[in-house]
Amino acid sequence: MHTLILFIKSYRNDYSSVKKLISSIYIFNKDNIPVYLSVNDEDYDFFKGKFENVALVKDSDIISCTIQDPWRYQQVIKSSVHKLGICKNYLCLDSDSEFITNFYLKNFLYKNDVPYTVMHESKFFLEMAENIDIDSSQIFFKNATRATRQLMDISDTEKIWDFGPSPYLWSTEVWLEIEEYLIRKNHTFESFLMAVSDITSPSENVIYGEFLRTHKTMDIIPVGPFFKVYHFKKQYALEQKFHKLEKLQKVYLGIIFQSNWKRSFFNKLFKKK
Repeated sequence: MHTLILFIKSYRNDYSSVKKLISSIYIFNKDNIPVYLSVNDEDYDFFKGKFENVALVKDSDIISCTIQDPWRYQQVIKSSVHKLGICKNYLCLDSDSEFITNFYLKNFLYKNDVPYTVMHESKFFLEMAENIDIDSSQIFFKNATRATRQLMDISDTEKIWDFGPSPYLWSTEVWLEIEEYLIRKNHTFESFLMAVSDITSPSENVIYGEFLRTHKTMDIIPVGPFFKVYHFKKQYALEQKFHKLEKLQKVYLGIIFQSNWKRSFFNKLFKKK
């Protein structure tokens, strides 16, 4: 069993993005951390043989999911990697991620097989949200946290923690305990995700973080985000003059331009490079 893998969830329409991500892994993965790529069943033949040294997995090999909405569907897949029995921990990457500097096992593991936990107050992100006229009190991870705590009967609500952004570093042991906990509450992860959806947009990362924080399955060694994430086009416009690769490489392992706005903007931005 691997101590750590890189796990990518993708599908055919994101092929150009995942190709760029995997190319960056080939360059910067200095400890040869194993790479697994999970794709929608109907896209399996398209991806087969596309990438060397990448283990290709069908989503259905992980779990059967009945959710049709692609965003919630991929949350179920990402949260179920423990069912494969291939690793103790995994860095869960979206297709729109890209590494920008060398990375090693030590970047993700505190000691032995104990992973760091991304956990912080996200003050820089909340300040940025206010600067682009987004109400930071109603930001997505805060709403997801309130709903998750309500359904998990978590009463300590003084602080709201941010357990992101992507990529997420997760322990399969924690996910297994979450699954067992939800069974005791007469839920599958899928049904629990939909229960959160009845209140607000759900976050698998919030579910993981809130469970770990309150049940303390393992030691929590907090770290900040691994990647610089541009969540919004307005955010990039605000920070554009500071977007210098040589500076970001000193702070982050990678960059994400979130795919809800990035494709045309990203291509325009870098077309001269």
